[in-house]
Amino acid sequence: MAESYLSTIWYRVADLQPRLRSHVKVHRHRYRGRPWYVLHDHASGRVHRFTPGAYMLIGQMDGGRTVDDVWRSIAEAHDEDAPGQDEVIRLLSQLHQNDLIQYAGSPDVADLLERYDRQAKQVVKQNVLNPLSFRLPLFDPDKFLQRTLPIVRPLTGWFGLLLWLVVVAAGLATAFVHWQELWRDMAGQLLAAQNLMIAAIAYPLLKTVHELAHGYLVRARGAEVREIGIMFLVFFPVPYVDASAAASFRSKWQRAAVSAGGIFVETFVAAIAVMVWASAEPGFVRAVAHNIVLIGGLSTILVNGNPLLKYDGYYVLSDLIEIPNLANRSTKYWGHLIQKRLFKAKQLKEEIATTGEKIWFLFYAPAAYVYRLIVMVGIALYIAQKFFVIGVLLAIWSVFNSVVKPAFKAVRHVVTSPALRKVRRRAYAWTFGGLGVVLALALLIPLPLRTDTEGVIWLPDEAYLRTQTSGFLTRLEHEQGDRVTAGAVIATMEEPTVRARISVLEWRVEEFRRRLSATEVQDRRRTEIARLELQEAEAELARERERIADLAVRAGTEGTFQPALPGHDLEQRYIPEGELLGYVLPDGPRQVRALVPQQDIALVRSRLQGVELKLAGHLDTAVPARVIRAVPQATAKLPAAALGSGGGGRFLVDPTDAEGLTLLEQAFLFDLALPDGMTDTPFGTRVYVRFDHGTEPAAFQIWRRVRQLFLKQFNA
Repeated sequence: MAESYLSTIWYRVADLQPRLRSHVKVHRHRYRGRPWYVLHDHASGRVHRFTPGAYMLIGQMDGGRTVDDVWRSIAEAHDEDAPGQDEVIRLLSQLHQNDLIQYAGSPDVADLLERYDRQAKQVVKQNVLNPLSFRLPLFDPDKFLQRTLPIVRPLTGWFGLLLWLVVVAAGLATAFVHWQELWRDMAGQLLAAQNLMIAAIAYPLLKTVHELAHGYLVRARGAEVREIGIMFLVFFPVPYVDASAAASFRSKWQRAAVSAGGIFVETFVAAIAVMVWASAEPGFVRAVAHNIVLIGGLSTILVNGNPLLKYDGYYVLSDLIEIPNLANRSTKYWGHLIQKRLFKAKQLKEEIATTGEKIWFLFYAPAAYVYRLIVMVGIALYIAQKFFVIGVLLAIWSVFNSVVKPAFKAVRHVVTSPALRKVRRRAYAWTFGGLGVVLALALLIPLPLRTDTEGVIWLPDEAYLRTQTSGFLTRLEHEQGDRVTAGAVIATMEEPTVRARISVLEWRVEEFRRRLSATEVQDRRRTEIARLELQEAEAELARERERIADLAVRAGTEGTFQPALPGHDLEQRYIPEGELLGYVLPDGPRQVRALVPQQDIALVRSRLQGVELKLAGHLDTAVPARVIRAVPQATAKLPAAALGSGGGGRFLVDPTDAEGLTLLEQAFLFDLALPDGMTDTPFGTRVYVRFDHGTEPAAFQIWRRVRQLFLKQFNA
């Protein structure tokens, strides 16, 4: 017997006679081709997984044999492969803490009460550490589920799956056909007061059906459901059912079916709702259906069905890939890698995992961490828009739990862990040296600071031919493609009544002039009134004479004439004031009109060191440019639809605007001089613009963006 097998505290457990409690059942499962033993505690509903080596010990604990007898029999049978005494003590401790074993003789009531109190405190601790989602158990629903199961049993098998496929396929087809209208409804009514009231009622009702689906699927497969309660999700009450008993099912497909039950129900109801929404008239029914589509569709994709959060999608993924406890094992595996590879702690026990499991661990842990942090902070910011103090506290709490607390635990592990005692200096060097390097990179090393945006090759305003007054276009003086000079008459218009009005106004001016002469002699008190009437008449006459001059549409610049419509379609038509007749195209473009978002305008105005342009389709070539004009006031209109999200641009536009020109957030216009090498580019071409602001350390850049987010969200 090897010396390493022995333990100095073995005498404290050697004479114990343990056995599994009566409410603990054993199930043999296979995960990725390897056998495991699952202990299902029916009293608490929890499930515990053990290796075959551990079960060699557990299986012989019958209450009559001592721990020493069990260990010696295994050591004699398996020699070097037998577990050491320390491993046996750790296994006994794990079984004892989870209340899976009891010992011969009278039970230790004080110990039982202590464990019960510890479990209650663990629930409270979990709720405190996750204030956005905490649970309040209510009652045992097993009898209710058992009595009502015959009603829903047909839906828990193949018939239910086939029905789900048919309905969801029909719902997806309906959503595809009406996608634009559905999205417009979604964007325009999401935060409306009436919509929020309907959602407050529809959400808990849909979640009740969701949770009952989990319970019925567990009960239909012979397991018990012992807890139902209310979970306060972002302080909003929704029901929950403890379906953890499904982990004892031998088939991974049955376990996955229970986990996916809520997803099936929500998508099924959402599919029916989208068909009701498409056929209903605007009103209450359509609004309710629209909300159910949002809850059953978007919430399933972003939260409940997303495997990166520990909701239904996570358990479905864990069951299908046969990796129980995927999240915790992924985190532990990353810690093991760091200690094994970086710290060179060779004495660490190798993680029990297959190659496929290790690949999952490598990708899952960082992806889940980033997504969880984004969701938590996003929820906190959303709440802060309505309840400022609560939202800010939640954001701080989320960052603390996701960043500060894990970092503190990691540092404490490096400082105090016995497993690192032989490599403590190396662990210190990597940990604190790495932190120092990160801080140096963030605070000291300058990084490029730039603002990237978009613009278009801009046609000058003077190139647009617009009517200055209303009238009938009698003649086009030039054909399409003709070369014209600045000031040349392009079109002649006629307004039949204008000359008659001028004649009337001329007589009226003469009348007021004579009246003024008479009052200066006869009644000086009315002289000033007569003078004002004369000035008003003369001004009106001048305006009408200007209209005659405006009937000749003149070119504002030199270039090539291009009518908006063929000449024969324009002539003899009534043209309202401001109508576009055509263009006078210059020999080549001379400027780019770019749009700068609000959050970047301060940098562009105060720290501009250079401008570069890249044409769409020629991103490998950057050409320097210069600013020739900046509009000081923000605009809510795009200069061209190509810059908006509807035209493939980066700026979000109002989905209710048919022209796609109304911005959701105001921006600022800049005109840039087009370099000589780009003068053959067609007007309207998309241009990528980069404003160079020099360099700045990463920490300051991050702080600026965080501050801008704070100001934007809270209007501070």
